[in-house]
Amino acid sequence: MNLLSIIITCILYLYGIISLYIALLAKKKNEKGAFINNIVNSLILITSISINITINALNISDIGFIVFPFDIFMIIFIVFFLPHFSFSVYREKQRYKLLEKTIEEDTSYLTEELPFKYELYRKITHLVVLGIAFFYFTLGFLVQNIFVYILDFFPSIISDFFFSIYNIETNKMIFTQYLVVFLVGVSLIGLLTADFVRILKPKLYPLKPVNRILRKKERHMRLGPHISMGIGCFSIILLYGPFQPIGPFVICTSMTMSIFGDMAANLIGRKFGSNKIRRTKKTYEGLFAGMSVAYLSGVITLLFLNQLYTINLLALILLPLIGTVIIGILDFLDLDVDDNLTYNFVLSTILFFISIFLLA
Repeated sequence: MNLLSIIITCILYLYGIISLYIALLAKKKNEKGAFINNIVNSLILITSISINITINALNISDIGFIVFPFDIFMIIFIVFFLPHFSFSVYREKQRYKLLEKTIEEDTSYLTEELPFKYELYRKITHLVVLGIAFFYFTLGFLVQNIFVYILDFFPSIISDFFFSIYNIETNKMIFTQYLVVFLVGVSLIGLLTADFVRILKPKLYPLKPVNRILRKKERHMRLGPHISMGIGCFSIILLYGPFQPIGPFVICTSMTMSIFGDMAANLIGRKFGSNKIRRTKKTYEGLFAGMSVAYLSGVITLLFLNQLYTINLLALILLPLIGTVIIGILDFLDLDVDDNLTYNFVLSTILFFISIFLLA
């Protein structure tokens, strides 16, 4: 790890520690669900970073954590983003001081369940995660070619240095792994920064319209579902991405199954569900719809990836089936931890170790 990567790692650890602090605050305020959700998110973030560092230190994989030039880009992002967001918070503070005596925050939309329209908006935002798969197997290669083209204009001593040190040409998936870690990392830093302000200083939160897609239980001390999604994706990329090509296969398949399975379970369950699962708000109709869509999306994803790397028939059938069962169990249990985290993390972890035997 170079100096910039060490700095970035320390920043990510700091964000994990702040998340732990918020979890303890939630416990202090007797918000049990928020405490459990926050503590699991924090521990998974910190643990995945630590394991990734260990993988690098023991040379288990050829892929580093974040390497040049993306570590420089990440530092640039942080340097520009934090002052800009701080200025937004300051403007919100001035606005609040000016208007606090004349207006009150509109809370009329707060209900136990989100209106179907906002629930739909909430689920559609999850589709952004599918961009990770495109960067792994399509756009990442394009970016790599752009870097190679640019380096052709530099003296050979410089271009040879990049090619030899950063594996720009020798292994395409290594370069795209760096790109994916960078993109998801900067997204997570931005999302966590905003959510920390939302929780710790709610009156100064400059993105109040976002609160409309948060459920009532998520508007206080609980990290938002977008944070759980971000940590879920970032952690599995750090843990399993370095192991090529199985890691990216499992990551993309798990995320696709999780996204579409969750969307189908929630939307179909709310619209057509009538048979409740125990005393929860979830329904059996939503459960089976989510499992069906998850399996179908998993098979389609593997068929697409089969165009790049050979996947045997047993893996094509068995991996989505196992993933579907896992999603069904997690949905049925209805844990306090956000399913945006549990689906991605649990599904990827189990499928990764199974895939070692099926795809090796």
